[in-house]
Amino acid sequence: MTEKIGIGRYEAEAIAAAGPSRRYDRVVRLAQAIFGMPIAALNLIGHEHQYTVSAIGFPTGTIPVDDSICRVTVQHDETVEISDLRQDERFAHIPAVLEPPRIRYYAGVPVRGQSGQNIGALCVIDLVPRRMGKQQLEMLADLGALLEHELAVQEEMDLAGTVQRQMMPSQAPDIAGVEVAGRVQPAREAGGDYYDWFVVNDAADGSRRLEVVLGDVMGKGLAASLIASEVRAVLRGHSRFTNIGCAVTETSRTVSNDLESNNKFSTLWAGQLDPVTGALDYVDAGHGLAMIVSNRGSRRLTQKYLPLGMPVLENWAMATDVLAEDEILIVVSDGFFDTLDDSFEKVDEHLKYVLEPGLTCQQIVDLIVDYAIAHDATDDVTALALRRIDPAAPVNPTETN
Repeated sequence: MTEKIGIGRYEAEAIAAAGPSRRYDRVVRLAQAIFGMPIAALNLIGHEHQYTVSAIGFPTGTIPVDDSICRVTVQHDETVEISDLRQDERFAHIPAVLEPPRIRYYAGVPVRGQSGQNIGALCVIDLVPRRMGKQQLEMLADLGALLEHELAVQEEMDLAGTVQRQMMPSQAPDIAGVEVAGRVQPAREAGGDYYDWFVVNDAADGSRRLEVVLGDVMGKGLAASLIASEVRAVLRGHSRFTNIGCAVTETSRTVSNDLESNNKFSTLWAGQLDPVTGALDYVDAGHGLAMIVSNRGSRRLTQKYLPLGMPVLENWAMATDVLAEDEILIVVSDGFFDTLDDSFEKVDEHLKYVLEPGLTCQQIVDLIVDYAIAHDATDDVTALALRRIDPAAPVNPTETN
């Protein structure tokens, strides 16, 4: 027997905290079907608890690690089989043996995490004593190896989502006279939606403007998130040297090969606000979901341009509007629009709720995204809100999700 748990316990708890994954469910269902036993489960072993993250015939959740059978399995390199748990002094006293479901047979294979240490076990359980043959135990080990692969893929996806979220702005911009907030809720761990804001200094007149961006790369998952990160970074670079129309045009030319080779396109809305005058220059590259709202009504900020990555290259020219002091700029992705049956009338109706006095921009984007989540959004959902405020007001950190 070798000690295999060390740092693996931290890893197990991190994976359990990330929540359930359908990746695990497929393998657990397969184990239950192959061996024909009433219970199959993936259990992760932490410092004080066993975390059942996927199971058939047994509830998911936590139990004290002292009541776990898999706590012993993770200390081995090979499959552990116990024909009758009542006859094993290590487990004869645990609740699952003494009380319903009164389990009797256990076979478990250790599962490693990316650290190389055992973090849990895939197990099958019966309510009567029994033995499995050598070939069956080898099949269980094969399923354990498959589950290790699924865990590794899931960890990589979780990490990609974390990195993508951390790349988006989480602090208020260093410019007086504005309040801004954004939030993205990917349909998977990572997604093609993104938002951004940053300060642009105008060398010609010395003014400072806030650029805000919301983009949506076609598709979901890791591939879309990689391209979204590229578009965001390239636009940031070009925006510091030219107006917003030229910046979008140059961004499209820079990323066109990557978009085309991956059969992707990206809608994009980008605007630059002068907090002093309220002048708002913007470009709408096939996005169509930006609007200025107030108690006096709403107006959409759209142009008839194609998204980035389409076969026809555009030369985007900026349009101009003015954001009054009592107005809010709101930009959303089509994941929110889809939950309103693609109806702009419903958008206008919903946005009335975000105009309640006293709501911060962060509360506004939370209301929008939470609404989409509650209405079973199937796509990435993103919202961004911007308003002008008293320039003397302190610049406070903006919390984002």
